[in-house]
Amino acid sequence: MNITELRYIIEIAQCGSVSAASKRLYVAQPNISKAIRNLEEEYQIQLFVRTARGMVPTREGQQFIAQARRVIQEIEGLNRKFQGNKKGTDVEMKISIPRASYASYAFGKYVEQVRDAEELRLHIRECNSVQALDNLTKKHYNLALIRMEDKYEEYYYSIIHLRGLEYEKIMDFQYRLVVNENDPLATKKLNGYEDLEPYIELIHGDSRLPNGEYLDIKETPENQNAHRRIHVYERGNQFMLLKDIPGTYMWVSPIPEELLRRNGLAQRKIEWQQRRMKDVMVYPGRKFLSEDEREFIRQLKKEAIEVSK
Repeated sequence: MNITELRYIIEIAQCGSVSAASKRLYVAQPNISKAIRNLEEEYQIQLFVRTARGMVPTREGQQFIAQARRVIQEIEGLNRKFQGNKKGTDVEMKISIPRASYASYAFGKYVEQVRDAEELRLHIRECNSVQALDNLTKKHYNLALIRMEDKYEEYYYSIIHLRGLEYEKIMDFQYRLVVNENDPLATKKLNGYEDLEPYIELIHGDSRLPNGEYLDIKETPENQNAHRRIHVYERGNQFMLLKDIPGTYMWVSPIPEELLRRNGLAQRKIEWQQRRMKDVMVYPGRKFLSEDEREFIRQLKKEAIEVSK
């Protein structure tokens, strides 16, 4: 067994075929097939079976691949921790976050703390939870802040565990209603979702479960009466639309007061809105977190506490 062979089988599990893994890794297919045979002969197990859906890990294969992921992640963690120590005041980090204003706000405050670094290489990407987990396991991101509804949390946690990752909770929250501060909806008494029927709802259009299935928003009780929607994929657009289109609203995680003032928005706590959410920070392993990564997580938790008041 060698590290390269482990990387090959992890990629096959992610891609579902040897040919797709070959293209992603820029490695000839016979070399990848040989790696599978070597590992199966060494450990006397069958890693994959061929099905109509492609190469699917066996039960033993799933366990082996999960352990292989942990091995690779520990090696990468060692590299980040000890190679990073040699760079002095250099800061390098890749982070995925949901479309959460408090998270980008916390990132801005973190950047203020490290702005004097000799070299600063920070990447932050807003994306859904599935993409964030893929960034962590496939694109070597350091951190992934993922958002989940409480009823799906066990599903997400099983995926996190299967990929050999660790996590910690950042914030529990219920969505708040955000509108233009001058819109009558900012102060109108609301007794239930039916009171929102005359208005236009803005929603994020790319929410998916880890199996790739898109969430059917129409199935949720709070959306049964929402017949007019605008799907948005970028947080800046949602603020612009809320400001410029009368009668629009959005359900969001708590927004920092400064950002509300800056964009002319108001947010409301709605007691009958019962959809419970949580944001969770996911990473390869807590013991391998760099001090920079720990500091960003501390800043994120601090901001989460502030907006939850």
